[in-house]
Amino acid sequence: MNTELNGIFGSHAEWLESEGESGNQLTLDNISSEQLTSEQLQLLTDSILTECSFTDIVMNAIDLYHTEMYSCKFSTVSFYETQFIKSEVNDTEFTEASFVCVNFSNAEFFDCVFLRCSFEKSTFVSVGIWNTTFVGCTFKNIDFESAYIENAVLEDSSFINPVNLDKATKIILNIGTVEKPVLLSHEESVRWIQEHTIS
Repeated sequence: MNTELNGIFGSHAEWLESEGESGNQLTLDNISSEQLTSEQLQLLTDSILTECSFTDIVMNAIDLYHTEMYSCKFSTVSFYETQFIKSEVNDTEFTEASFVCVNFSNAEFFDCVFLRCSFEKSTFVSVGIWNTTFVGCTFKNIDFESAYIENAVLEDSSFINPVNLDKATKIILNIGTVEKPVLLSHEESVRWIQEHTIS
């Protein structure tokens, strides 16, 4: 048991409970999921994570509201009913992760990579995604209402029953590569998704 981590999480719990009046906001640097207990994983709300790694774990009903992530890695992580509301995710890599019934509302993703990930029954309502790559990903029953997606590289990815695609604020897909981009307009991007939708 890591006494130092226990103290840091205890202070963060106090900070959350007091709405910032006492305790300290959680900041984790270069921590792996093996070092954390299931109770500590439940306390990542409104925290700051830098170069942290999460491997072979289930993150069910974890509230990542307003959590900031920088250069983190998630490998074979299962997200179920996880809340990413208003989170900010930067330069972070997700490999073979599954997202089921996940709420990405008002979350922001910058320069991230999703490799062989699956998204199902989740909401991208008002999500912001910039310069992010999706390789071998599937999107099933995803709500795109008011989504803002710019320069998203899509490779070997498919869609099943996209919801409210016509209500997206902006979608600019890059069907080329990061090095040699081929950018589509919003209308072309919506049409591309429709053409790559599996019935």
